Amino acid sequence: MKNLLKLSSLIIIISLSQSCKSIDLRTTALKSNSIINSEQKGKILLNEAKIIMGYDKLANTEVYEANTKFDWNGAWLLMPMNAFPGNNGNALQLRLATNSFDGQVEYLEGRKESTIQGVQSWQGYKKKSNGDYLKLHEHDRYIWGLATYHYLMEAPMHLPDAEIIRYAGTKELEGIVYETVYVTWGSEEPNKKFDRFLVYINPKTKFIDLLEVTINDFFITMPKGLRHATARYERKETSIGAYLPSNIIIQLKGPKKLESKVYSISLDNYRFNSFDKELLYPIDGLKSYGFSKPTKQ
Repeated sequence: MKNLLKLSSLIIIISLSQSCKSIDLRTTALKSNSIINSEQKGKILLNEAKIIMGYDKLANTEVYEANTKFDWNGAWLLMPMNAFPGNNGNALQLRLATNSFDGQVEYLEGRKESTIQGVQSWQGYKKKSNGDYLKLHEHDRYIWGLATYHYLMEAPMHLPDAEIIRYAGTKELEGIVYETVYVTWGSEEPNKKFDRFLVYINPKTKFIDLLEVTINDFFITMPKGLRHATARYERKETSIGAYLPSNIIIQLKGPKKLESKVYSISLDNYRFNSFDKELLYPIDGLKSYGFSKPTKQ
């Protein structure tokens, strides 16, 4: 079995290293400028999804938490892309400050049980749940992971505020004809500075079912084939009336069948304003960035 996993990993690495083509999520219709009022229509669709899914209600909370578990698929667990090592199949507690990138993950079982990894104003830290000692660190792995999963959770709340929004036409997937919206910053064309999203909106529920995304700032150097992924969402109504993710399936490159995954994240037992916000801010004297990043000097 170990030899099979190693062989699978080698095949994955070779195929990804050969993926050199620049990633452009724009649809043919969008690139040909054949869509009338694409900006206005895109904004309407994103704002409608935000309200229908109840993300305006989430925006009125200060903090929230959820029981979380990762399920990695076979050889992918051997790849150096796991932002939370030791997480596979183990119970975690994810705690987040709404409308920010600040949060923490606590390992509830496994070899890292009682360990907390957190990020505050883009400063990483580590501590034990039953101790006061706080260790600061610059491990991009945990900082990137917490910020990325935080964004995946709250994306419907923030995407309508993006600099560039364009309706991109329809795409059919598994019998559903989705409305798609292209979202980015800087320039409509692919650029190395900003990520790009293609948002898939279910025409019946108006929910965001999928996010196809490019990743420019991975925590380690990765081939271009790993910088293009899809997040597929399952949602359930929470106690505040917001439909938040109950399962997120991460797939390599564009959307594939549901059983084709790199890993999935299950989330349940959401609780809102259930702990003191200061729990997520243990470091004194840091500038608050909220939902923004510090400017690089």
